[in-house]
Amino acid sequence: MSEAINEVRPFRAEHYNPEKVENIGLCLSRPYDVISPSEQNEYYQQHPQNVVRLILNKIEASDTDSNNRYTRSRDLLEAWRREQTIVSYRRPSFWVYEQDFQVEGLPPRHVTGFIGLVRLQDYENGRILPHENIIREPLEDRIRLTRTTHTQFEYIWSIYPDPHCTVDGILATCDHDIQVIDHTEKTTQFRHRLWRLVNPEQCEAVSRAVSSRRIYIADGHHRYQTMLTIRDEMRQLHPGAGPNAPWEFIMMYLVSANQDGLTTIGTHRLLTGLPPVSEQTIRDAVQMGFLVRAYSFGEDDELEAREMWLRELRNADPRDHKFGVAITGVNTYYLMEIDEKRATRLVEGESGSLTLRLLDVSLLKSIIYKMLLGLTEEQVKPQVTVHYTPKVQLAIEKVRSGEMQSAWILNHTGLDEIMTVADNREKMPQKSTHFYPKPLSGLVFFNMNNEAKG
Repeated sequence: MSEAINEVRPFRAEHYNPEKVENIGLCLSRPYDVISPSEQNEYYQQHPQNVVRLILNKIEASDTDSNNRYTRSRDLLEAWRREQTIVSYRRPSFWVYEQDFQVEGLPPRHVTGFIGLVRLQDYENGRILPHENIIREPLEDRIRLTRTTHTQFEYIWSIYPDPHCTVDGILATCDHDIQVIDHTEKTTQFRHRLWRLVNPEQCEAVSRAVSSRRIYIADGHHRYQTMLTIRDEMRQLHPGAGPNAPWEFIMMYLVSANQDGLTTIGTHRLLTGLPPVSEQTIRDAVQMGFLVRAYSFGEDDELEAREMWLRELRNADPRDHKFGVAITGVNTYYLMEIDEKRATRLVEGESGSLTLRLLDVSLLKSIIYKMLLGLTEEQVKPQVTVHYTPKVQLAIEKVRSGEMQSAWILNHTGLDEIMTVADNREKMPQKSTHFYPKPLSGLVFFNMNNEAKG
């Protein structure tokens, strides 16, 4: 057995009480950072105890230091605990989470992981690794919520290498306790199932197998940094609490990186308020060494051209780099392709390892933004001049309607690339990865006060 480098524990989770909540699925939501204002309203209307009221309570004009979205989350949580809407399962358990879903153009997919506690590690230790930078504003928001409620509401999604599928084998053959949730989303038809794994020997086998693995954060960098901040604050406030204090741990949804169903999709860029992309831009790209193919269309054959364009975009050799381009007011979709040898020469002056420099998201920034479009770092402002979406069709429609100037459609970043960059202690550009689908929030919670009391 390899040496243990991480500590993974079953825990006494809180969860919605099926005796009080007839359909727990109506209380679930997407993670806080992908909920739009309209979706927030829909979740509020969907169920009076929907988890969005805890993870993303509405901001009110009358908010004060003593009455705000964070205190309302805390007060609702305490009320739901008193009413037994949310209850605690007293036996330490892992929570097996299964997702069945569909990705456009691919056969049905299935992912199984488990939710447990993982001891927090500073990144310098190299035991738990990030791959993206964080933004200060959402970090402050999550810190305030956690300080106020003393509860971890959302599990961060992490992956770990398991080439022999040891953990998946245990989860597939283990004794499942009563199924807690079986929910199918109406809009996507994605199915989510949650089981309790309570057998101590099987929990120990899972803990032992994962403890020897390096863990990579897939989604939830802000929440991980939140708990590092909370941990350090609590150590100052409670110096005698010891290494097993609840704030020394973070709730994680752990999935083997070797599962066939584990999926990443591209995050596409929408540009606005910048010098316009034009057909001259495409001609300039040819001069730089891009191979450019055009998919022109009229009123009757736009969908056919779109499908052919996207099909060719996705049919990418690992050594080549393809970018789909849609320009407002232009009835042509473009496919720009550059081979790895030429791309390597163009990024010679850029910083970072060759793996990082040759990611499609890095080439977009260094070759297309900087060299082709002539944009400065000051001009490329996230959510101002550059917007992001994982939805290809939405990106195209925003360009065709004139809302955005151009859309740049990307292929996904591979798992091997993500893990290699993390192993190199490097960070990818913002919005480089989109693990799909996001785990639903509201399955289980970690009450740090409750755990501290034992």
